[in-house]
Amino acid sequence: MDQVFNHLIKRATPQPIVKVGTPWQCIPIKNDKQARDTTEVHMSNQGFNELAQFDKFMNLEVVWLNENQLTSVKGIEQNFRIKHLYLQKNKISTLEGLQNLKHLETLSLFNNELRDLEKNLLILKEFPGLTTLDLFNNPVAEEPYYRNRVISALPQLQLLDRSIITVQEKIKVEAWYKDFKAEVKIKKKGQKKQKLLPSQIFSVGEKILYKEVDEIKAKREQEKADEIERERTRIKLKEKTFDPNKFPTNELKEQLRQRLHDNPMSLVNEWEKGKLKKIFKSYDKEKKGSIQQDKLQGLFGDLMNDIANIGKVPAVNFEKFQEIMSEDPLPWDSFCFQLNQVDFQRAPEEMLQKKIDEKYKEFNRRLNAGKKAEAKEFMIEAVRLEAARDKDEHKLPEIIPDDNTKIRSDCFDFSRYKYKQNFTDTAKYLLQ
Repeated sequence: MDQVFNHLIKRATPQPIVKVGTPWQCIPIKNDKQARDTTEVHMSNQGFNELAQFDKFMNLEVVWLNENQLTSVKGIEQNFRIKHLYLQKNKISTLEGLQNLKHLETLSLFNNELRDLEKNLLILKEFPGLTTLDLFNNPVAEEPYYRNRVISALPQLQLLDRSIITVQEKIKVEAWYKDFKAEVKIKKKGQKKQKLLPSQIFSVGEKILYKEVDEIKAKREQEKADEIERERTRIKLKEKTFDPNKFPTNELKEQLRQRLHDNPMSLVNEWEKGKLKKIFKSYDKEKKGSIQQDKLQGLFGDLMNDIANIGKVPAVNFEKFQEIMSEDPLPWDSFCFQLNQVDFQRAPEEMLQKKIDEKYKEFNRRLNAGKKAEAKEFMIEAVRLEAARDKDEHKLPEIIPDDNTKIRSDCFDFSRYKYKQNFTDTAKYLLQ
């Protein structure tokens, strides 16, 4: 049964496609004599990933194998007369198989996957006639002191990565290598041999890739944690019992309506509560939707200083305010509801006048800077504060319109506000 299962798995698993490259396709007459007489073959850009049947081409000196899918150079070990080998733009990750090519003079390996410079230099040292080497765009080329180390290990080189090695450069490298070797010896003394982590032997590009992978993993973990937290919040809200005391009854609504009509300054309307919500959130650092009782005094101080610029301040002391806001922790909905029980009054005239002057000053500054939208916001706030200061000029209408439409009493209506004579034409233009 297991054999049948393994057979089915093997059939279902896609097998890698093997494409073999042979030098026979490069000669017109395919016989042994023609193969022996061939000294150069061009097998570029043919897509093969393995080499075979090179044993009859014993006199090859120039071999072009670039732009294929080779991962190694196995298959040409017996062709020891090769002098010029072009293997650029492949997927070669090892130089095993080149050790027999003692006459090698040119080796082109740019755009491959070679890593571990020291290991590859041990193989390259076996080619005493190697004068041209190209390892550009390989992971080994990104290792520290790459060029100096290659020149020091292969003194016969004349051209490295298509850049000429001058006599002056060789002299500098020789002096550098002495200092480098001495420094390495000092570091090794008294130190235990440490095993390098995989991340320490990767190229710069691979390290960037791994860093991006870690960031994606962290982002997904955070999204998962946020989803769990949202689910917990949803369950809590579902299990939360309905509290009728936090919702105004019809009788309370009528009382608030009458209170708003008699003295609009004694009550904060819904628009003003929206402004106060920003202050409430500033004390909710953990974003739980509630604040502790120890934060209540700071919140009360901000209300007394009218940080929200609503033109009203509490008409009660902190003890009375704390008695009304007694819930601990105090959620926003409870705070918003209990504000109906707090008496408010117009802010001190000096405070209002100072805020108005500041708003007009910022209005003129924004206007002169060409920021019309921002200037308009400051102008609107200044007008609201002036309305709060001159409360007699902003009362709820006593007459019901002819069309029997309801008039909102929870927001400021500029159409019902009589503009003062000292308003500039620019301000009127902004409020159109």
